[in-house]
Amino acid sequence: MIEKIRKLYKEKLWVKMITVTLVVIISVAVMLPVVKIAELFGINIRENASINFKVTFSYIFFFFLLGVCTITTIWLAQKYIHKKSLSELGLSRKIWLPALIGFIIGTIIFSLKYFILYLNGASITFTKIISEDVTLITYLGYYLYFFFGFIFWNSFIEEIGMRAYPIQKLKNHINPHIIFTIMGLIFTIGHFFLNDFSLVYFLSLFIYSYIFSLVYYYSNSIWFVVGIHSGSNWVAFSFFGKSNWKLGGLYNTKIISDPSWINDCIYLIILFVILLLIAFLNKKGVFRKYFPKTNEIPNTIM
Repeated sequence: MIEKIRKLYKEKLWVKMITVTLVVIISVAVMLPVVKIAELFGINIRENASINFKVTFSYIFFFFLLGVCTITTIWLAQKYIHKKSLSELGLSRKIWLPALIGFIIGTIIFSLKYFILYLNGASITFTKIISEDVTLITYLGYYLYFFFGFIFWNSFIEEIGMRAYPIQKLKNHINPHIIFTIMGLIFTIGHFFLNDFSLVYFLSLFIYSYIFSLVYYYSNSIWFVVGIHSGSNWVAFSFFGKSNWKLGGLYNTKIISDPSWINDCIYLIILFVILLLIAFLNKKGVFRKYFPKTNEIPNTIM
């Protein structure tokens, strides 16, 4: 049965597209049984996701299990459908330098909006949320989990399933922008299972996904993209994480801009400009210089 599927996969483009898309969807859907099992133990992951995440053993265990399920799905597809290892998806041995550079870039991307708002006269105030009675050792313990076990782990899960796997499987067969769009929609819609719908949030997630896809495609390094993703999330949780200091929260940030809608518009414009900047840097050979085996997007305006 698997041999027949593998043969059709090699011969038919539509089979490739359906197979890869199904694997991606399954890698996300496989989390649902874990969520239901967690609920049997009184652990409500849906209501305690993102900045509301409870840093307790039970929540940490099931959050880790969610990632294991996703990675296992991709691994099974690689092993039995494609006969490839996970390393094909950009898991090079050079981890820390690409991840660190990506992390710095991610923090800059997410912070640009607030810097521009400040220059335009917006009022920005920071309120420290860490209680004075929290010891340094206690805080560092929680912070190490937040950094490596939450934002880095979460970024890796999303990047391997939403970017690395589908792009590697389809990049030589269809225009990569089609892949970026399909995966961007799946990535964006998936976030609304745990969050209320907002048009601005939808657009920002989609453009962010497109940025991650483009960077991965040009660099062929999952660690670089994981770094960018983690850097963006680090700023979000550190300065906009309400009062959850156990999940990396440092300050509550309040922004007052006039008019208020300019806050969201500036962010969308920044993300779009960054998207164009990435394409420009690729044309100038930046990715070819610093990343081996760079991919090229044929016949596109990018």
